[in-house]
Formats: sequence, C-alpha cells, structure tokens
Amino acid sequence: MHPAIIFSMIGVLLQGCASVPSQDMLQLTAQKLIGKSQADLLQCAGQPISQSSYEHAKVLRYYKEASIFEESWPCSKGSFPGDHHGCWARVLIEKDQVVGIEFQAVPEAADRHCSECKDIFQACSP
Repeated sequence: MHPAIIFSMIGVLLQGCASVPSQDMLQLTAQKLIGKSQADLLQCAGQPISQSSYEHAKVLRYYKEASIFEESWPCSKGSFPGDHHGCWARVLIEKDQVVGIEFQAVPEAADRHCSECKDIFQACSP
C-alpha cells in the first residue's frame, strides 16, 4: 500500500465524534488497540463486517448500532421514533499489527452517540 494512502487514512482518525469528552474517550480506545496483533483484535472484537486487503495492509470494518431503546422516545401510549445512529470503525492492519483506527458516527452529526464507537472494542480493554 502506498504510504500516502496509509497516512491519509491515519490522518482522518477519530473524526466521527467531534465533542471533546467523546474525542478523548475514543483516543484512549484507539491508543489501547495500537500495536495489538490482528489475532488479538479478532479475539476481543470478533469478526469484522468486512475486510479489504491491499499490498501490505488490511482494513477491517466494524459497525455498532444503537439499541432500539436508544432510538425511540417513550410516551403515554407508545413511542416516537428517534434518530437511527451507530458507529463505523475502520482498523488499519500492517505486518499483523494495528497501526491506525478511524471512527465515524452515523449520521456524522451524531457526535453525542459516540458510546457505540467505544463499545465496538469494549472487550479489548483490560
């Protein structure tokens, strides 16, 4: 994989969640994963939704959706639907090690829902 592509992928790390507390939380999550082997990542995070291979790198894509209860607001005789939201995480693997992570909230303006981003790799924290 061309170094410019790798740096551009790494350059957009953690842009999905814009608020400062959420950003700090995601940076801590990313820092804990950098350097882990692909096998360790698969063991704690499970199989990705998709995997793309390039010359010397792989990109694993994970998605975590908010629970149905977070997407609706209760009222007296039912509920109102809320915004559907979740988080994509892309993990860059080189030489069998995690070298970069990018989070993207869905929809992009849903920065208040970054808990899904952190939850993708919750089992990877000691």
